[in-house]
Amino acid sequence: MPRASWNGFLRLSLVTCPVYLVPATTEAKRVRFNQLNAETGNRVAQQLVDSKTGDPVDRDQIVKGYEYERGRYVTITDDELKDLQIESSKIIDLDRFVERDEVDPIYLDSPYYVHPDGEIAAETFRVIGEAMAKTNKVGLGHVTLSSRERLVLVEPRDGGLVMSTVRSADEVRPPEFGANPKGESDPDMVAIAETIIERRAAKFDPGTFRDRYQDALRELVDAKTKGLERAPREVGEPPKVINLMDALKRSLAQEAGAEPKQAAASKPARSKSAPDRGRPQEEGNSDGRDGGCTGAKGPEKGELTLDRSAFSQPRAGRKIPLEIPGFTRVSGRKSRVRA
Repeated sequence: MPRASWNGFLRLSLVTCPVYLVPATTEAKRVRFNQLNAETGNRVAQQLVDSKTGDPVDRDQIVKGYEYERGRYVTITDDELKDLQIESSKIIDLDRFVERDEVDPIYLDSPYYVHPDGEIAAETFRVIGEAMAKTNKVGLGHVTLSSRERLVLVEPRDGGLVMSTVRSADEVRPPEFGANPKGESDPDMVAIAETIIERRAAKFDPGTFRDRYQDALRELVDAKTKGLERAPREVGEPPKVINLMDALKRSLAQEAGAEPKQAAASKPARSKSAPDRGRPQEEGNSDGRDGGCTGAKGPEKGELTLDRSAFSQPRAGRKIPLEIPGFTRVSGRKSRVRA
C-alpha cells in the first residue's frame, strides 16, 4: 500500500476517529523520459544559481520568499509554516450532507481512500460510513493539503470511504459553446442517432480501456533498445461529412451489419425443434427482431418507417426518407427490412 499522504481525524459532530489518506490513483506505470546530453548520452543536472551573482547555491541555503513589491521579498521559514495550523490541518469535519447527484462531476478533483487509523477507530469509521450509505448522502468538509485548504466530498464505497477534493467555483470556467444552430434538429436524424446509440449501449468497465499511446511508447522504447527501426505511424483525418443524413444512414447500416455477428458469437444456438412462440418464423433475424426498421407504405414512394418498438424506449414510428444503404424491402402487409 502507498504511504499515507495525510494523517488526522474524521469528525461527525462530537464523534471523531483517527484516519489517514492514501491517493486513490497512480501514474506509476506511465512511460517517463529523462533529459540527456545529445553528444555524450549522459543525464543533465539542474543547478540552482544566484540570479544576480551567478554563484551556485546549495539547497540548505534556500528559503521561501514572497515578493510583496517588485524586487523586494519577505522570507518565510519552514518552522513558521509548520506553526501555521488551522483546524482542517488535522480534522476533516463533515459539517454538511447533500445528495450525491447534486454535485456536478466537473467540480471533483483528486480522489483519496480514507482508512481508519487503528482498531479502535474502525467501529466509529464503519458507523459513519453505514449511516451515509443508508441515508444516500455524501459529506462535505474541509482539509488542508499542500499548503492549501480544500473543500472535500466524502462518500461510502465498498465498505470504506472515499474522499475527493472539490474545485472551488472560481476554478471552474463557465461553458462557452457558442450559439446553437438556428431552428430545430431534424427529428429523423435524431431518431437514427438514437438507434445507433442504443445499439452501442454497454456497461461501464474501465478495465477494458488501454492507453494506446502509452502502449505505442513502450513498443518504440522496446524497438530502440533492440536496435530495430520502426515505421512512422500515420493517422488519416476522417472524411468530411457533407450530407449528415446520408452519413447517419450508412452508420446505421454498418451497425446493423455488425449486430448479427455479435449475437452469433455470444448467443447459444437454439434447438431446431424449439417452437417459435406459437407462430411461423418470419423473414429477418433469427430471433424475430428486425433490427429496428420495418418497411411501411408511406405517403411517398421509397420511404421507410422506423419501428421504435424494437428498442428499449418504444416510441411512435418515424418516417426516414430514402433507402438505407445495405437494406432491401420485402413485400408483405408489414414487411421487414433486411440486410
